[in-house]
Amino acid sequence: MPRTDRPRPSRYTVVSATSFRHPSGRVVRPVFHTATTRVYLVDPATADRLAGGPAGGDPAGEDPASDQRLVDAGLLVDAGRDEAGEVIAAGRAAARDRRVREFVVMPSAYCNMGCGYCGQAHERGAVSGDHRAALAHRVGRAARSGRYDRIAVRWFGGEPMMGFAVLRDLSRRFVVSADEAGIAYSAKIVTNGTLLDARKLRALHRECRVDSIEVTLDGPAAAHDVSRPLKRGGGSFDRIVAVLAAALRDPELDGLRFVVRTNVGVHNAGLAEPFAAALAGAGLAHDRVVCYPAPLHDWGNDVADLAVPRRRMADTEIAWFLAYQRHGLRFGLLPSATRPVVCAATTRHSEVVGADGRIFSCTEQPLVPGQEKADLGDVGTVAADALRPVGAFDDWYDAVDAGETPCRGCALLPVCGGACPKLWREGSPPCPSLRENITDRMDLYALTAGYLPQR
Repeated sequence: MPRTDRPRPSRYTVVSATSFRHPSGRVVRPVFHTATTRVYLVDPATADRLAGGPAGGDPAGEDPASDQRLVDAGLLVDAGRDEAGEVIAAGRAAARDRRVREFVVMPSAYCNMGCGYCGQAHERGAVSGDHRAALAHRVGRAARSGRYDRIAVRWFGGEPMMGFAVLRDLSRRFVVSADEAGIAYSAKIVTNGTLLDARKLRALHRECRVDSIEVTLDGPAAAHDVSRPLKRGGGSFDRIVAVLAAALRDPELDGLRFVVRTNVGVHNAGLAEPFAAALAGAGLAHDRVVCYPAPLHDWGNDVADLAVPRRRMADTEIAWFLAYQRHGLRFGLLPSATRPVVCAATTRHSEVVGADGRIFSCTEQPLVPGQEKADLGDVGTVAADALRPVGAFDDWYDAVDAGETPCRGCALLPVCGGACPKLWREGSPPCPSLRENITDRMDLYALTAGYLPQR
């Protein structure tokens, strides 16, 4: 009679159907464990067992030593184990007990670009001195609270470089508070890149302690300049790329990393090859530059005619990865870390501060038409030493546990976290294209490791 206590494959084990042969003759199949983000190249018999579902394949082939190795790796688990419950509980605890206090700060409500797919409404206006003082005081109280190991700031917009003077002033105050409290401080900026230059980059990195800059480039020059037009006219691709390339050669910026995001829609989905060639030709095939394609999505504006359908986007991503690879660009093929805290909206240790001083829980609320009443208070009136006021998505982990979404049963839950609580509740499932192409990515991993498809 078959044993009933034999461990079963983890629900977070994803197995490719493709077999690969190493030049040495070894035949393997890729396995990815989403709960640990580890990739394994295992023999076909082990792959068959791990792909066998809760029954765990044929018990007759059991090898106790092999089983123990798989258990130690998390690929096999006890039959009655509630893995989803554990992942959700870990997320809930991480959101509640974070040792990092995050502030997403918008130093400007304006943007100098007029991208057709953008869901924000931009407006000019100065950030008041009272707002700055209240925010700096709030950050200082968090730094001195003894609750945190690090203050993390993300500069966001609009276009944050439109408020460079504000960004620089607030950074000085934030850094002093963290240093005086004896805790770490880190910052990143999401920018369109048009206002960057060598002087500003040095100030951002050395004074403001920005260590990561994310810039959006929507394809090679001709496509980018049409997709992301400057409001005053003219293109920006060549200048942005030249500034990034010069920064990589500047010894004063050795610790600065860049992320190149491409917002992919029907207009540029097929331009991976010329885009990758252009970046490589400009000198951006560099260890400190990481590239990724991101699908257009709805911020409350209608992008249905511009967005690539998810199944097609899954194939498009693989094409972009292959183009990156051909030209020596760095990219993340598979998730390298789990996401116990999916976003700022699911933890009260994170908050978004608009250019007008209002506090939000989600980056897709300030400046977005229809979200005007989503604020949770103002930096001048919320108690300086209090956590962010409770927002609409702080119950996210309870909602996932209760089955509000199908996330509890998804193999990607540890690395996805549900993607976007706001979109789920708006009736637009935000499942990433990773759900459609994860085995394709695993197969590409095997290819890059020197294996060839088994014929």
